[in-house]
Amino acid sequence: MGPKNNDAMTQEDPGWLPSLRGLWWYAIPVVGTVTMFRARRKETNGLVVLRSVFLGLVAALLLFVVALSFIAPWDGGDEGWVPWAVVVIGIASLAYVARIRRRPLSTTSPEALARYYRALFFIEVGVAEAAALWGFAGVFLGGSAWIYLVGLAFGLVGLWMIAPTRSDIERRQREISAAGSPLSLLDALISIPRP
Repeated sequence: MGPKNNDAMTQEDPGWLPSLRGLWWYAIPVVGTVTMFRARRKETNGLVVLRSVFLGLVAALLLFVVALSFIAPWDGGDEGWVPWAVVVIGIASLAYVARIRRRPLSTTSPEALARYYRALFFIEVGVAEAAALWGFAGVFLGGSAWIYLVGLAFGLVGLWMIAPTRSDIERRQREISAAGSPLSLLDALISIPRP
């Protein structure tokens, strides 16, 4: 936990360590998902919950590599247009994530601020993961597992762009302060656990 960098923030960023607890449960199908869902329901820090969800999404994308290694050969032959389609979708998804990131947050209340940040986060997740999911479908269309790795690269870059890191929260806080709002994004995310 570092020092507070903004006068509007009254709480400390808990960091990523609390969100890493129990991440290994994602490796166990069904049981891990249920266990993590129950643990999230008990967590009162909304930022820890958001970061736990984020890490679970990254873990899921990486675990697809394991599953695909049993389903398709890594180099199945003539993939044709499929990898190029995944690249185009990946570039488009990264451009759209960057566009969504420029939207201002609602600063009418702490609840609205946290709700809007989370809503944008999940919209961005859907857009960021599009290339990875098209890469997953491309494995079956093109017959080679390496096509997923192309989509995965774009998906991981997109998720890196939207990660709820301390620097991202501080950047958004500067935007909120520049707009003349006294609200603290960090305080809102921590104190408002879930909708």
